[in-house]
Amino acid sequence: MGLKSMTGFGRAELKSKNGFIRVEFKTTNHKFLEIFSRLPGHLAEFEDGIRKGISQELRRGKVNLFISAPDPSVFVSRLVLNEALAKEVAHSVQRLKDILKLKNPGPEAREKEFILREVLRYPDVLTKDNSASERKHFFQDIQKAVALALANLARSRVFEGKALEKDFRKRLAEMEKSLKIIKHRIPVVAKEYKVNLRGKMKDFIKEGQIDSERLTLEVAQYVKNSDISEEVTRLESHIQGMRKTLNETGELGRKIDFIGQEMYREANTMGAKSSDVSIANQVIEIKSAIEKIREQAQNVE
Repeated sequence: MGLKSMTGFGRAELKSKNGFIRVEFKTTNHKFLEIFSRLPGHLAEFEDGIRKGISQELRRGKVNLFISAPDPSVFVSRLVLNEALAKEVAHSVQRLKDILKLKNPGPEAREKEFILREVLRYPDVLTKDNSASERKHFFQDIQKAVALALANLARSRVFEGKALEKDFRKRLAEMEKSLKIIKHRIPVVAKEYKVNLRGKMKDFIKEGQIDSERLTLEVAQYVKNSDISEEVTRLESHIQGMRKTLNETGELGRKIDFIGQEMYREANTMGAKSSDVSIANQVIEIKSAIEKIREQAQNVE
């Protein structure tokens, strides 16, 4: 499947028996999986189940979830009376009147009507019948809509991942081009050094004799400080390792970033060792390409 970007968008709409369920995902890069949901109140009881389903599909990234769905209770016609609560409310209303010594509003019929009105005003005395079976079917519809949106999100993230992979390969090709120039330049620099060293031979003559100790030290210092062939070889190896990684599957973001760190270390050493302007310019190009790779790696799952 290749790379998957953490940036993506997925939307789905499902028709249930009570109306349309709409689900929308927007994701951006993040080190861990963080889900931010905006759910209507009547979906609160399903939130844990929805989050669990998301975490089974996504591993990293900041996820913004929006769901719009009809409240099933609106379509329920059967009312359920909470008898215990109704009796308690009626008793409390009567008790309060007695405590406050309120006069009856009129004859007994009117008194009962007054208490009944107060009881019916109390929340949850009368509720719509929303059975466990109905809620289960409703949640299944929600899950289907979420799954469809996640599938569309996955396609979006794969599409973005292909764009990232294309960019990575472009940067690797740029690095190889710079390394080719550097490799051609290394022997030229060595020859230039020899010419310069011949010009400085008089500096190594002491009392008519060549100061071999100083000359040896000069050559050894140059070899130590200027030989970048090992760094070039290791950087080429990292480039091949990166290409191999781009063909793998799974969570590759951290691995790409790690290889990028190793690349940057070799490029830094090359820049520090070489005093040649041409090589230094190519090292700058290489470091710029690596920085872009590491920056983009933050978007890879």
